[in-house]
Amino acid sequence: MNKIASIIIAAVFAIALLGGMAAMIGGGLLGAIVFIIGIPVAFPMSTSIVVLFFAVIIIRTVIEKRRERREMRAFLKDNADD
Repeated sequence: MNKIASIIIAAVFAIALLGGMAAMIGGGLLGAIVFIIGIPVAFPMSTSIVVLFFAVIIIRTVIEKRRERREMRAFLKDNADD
């Protein structure tokens, strides 16, 4: 009887520990998501500047890649004609 009681107590304790750990991880994730959503609301001007900065970088990169591709096509076409 003592063995069964100790196994049951250990199982309940393990479930409580695992549940607490899951709650901590879930709460941490929820806090991170709320933080990420809350930053643009708290600092709209700063967020706009950061978004604009990255948008400009992405657009410039895309334009540069297209230019490189166009130049490479022209170079290969010129070499194919020779």
